[in-house]
Amino acid sequence: MVCTKKGRGGQLKVDFNDEAIAEAKKYFGYFALVTNQTMDTFAALENYRLREKIEELFAVQKGGLDGARPRTWYPDNLRGRQFVQFVSLGYHCFLTKTIKEMRAKLGKDEAGKTKALLNLEKKLDKWLDQRSLSQILDWFDCIETTDVQTAMGNYRWSTESVARDRLFLKYLGVSGE
Repeated sequence: MVCTKKGRGGQLKVDFNDEAIAEAKKYFGYFALVTNQTMDTFAALENYRLREKIEELFAVQKGGLDGARPRTWYPDNLRGRQFVQFVSLGYHCFLTKTIKEMRAKLGKDEAGKTKALLNLEKKLDKWLDQRSLSQILDWFDCIETTDVQTAMGNYRWSTESVARDRLFLKYLGVSGE
């Protein structure tokens, strides 16, 4: 917008700044997202932005590399390490998306859900809301099954938290067998 005044105390004239508009129009464009899955516009855009996030995180990791000093002897080892980092970032975004979809379904009163299951789902949703993906993965990072026989251990690993964990893994599609 260009504002000009005619004379002293005169009329204010407002015009469009055609040069700035022409400059901005040079960068207008269109893009198309092609996918093999049926999804609405915003879901496709969200998935596209997740891909961008993977690439951005990969660039940050690649640039960081423990003080910019890769701890490998050979270039092939470095490429292998970077490939594994890229795949792990893909899994990170996939798991984030899956948990988000699962949380959208938690606590919804659907046919076949008991009151106890709905309460457990609400507790699971609250638990997920309080933790980042890293904290969730740390919670499930265990090597072996531990039998707890102390009062403090029984308090920490209550049957309620075990039921919540089982429900979480069940909804993720992880089999207990």
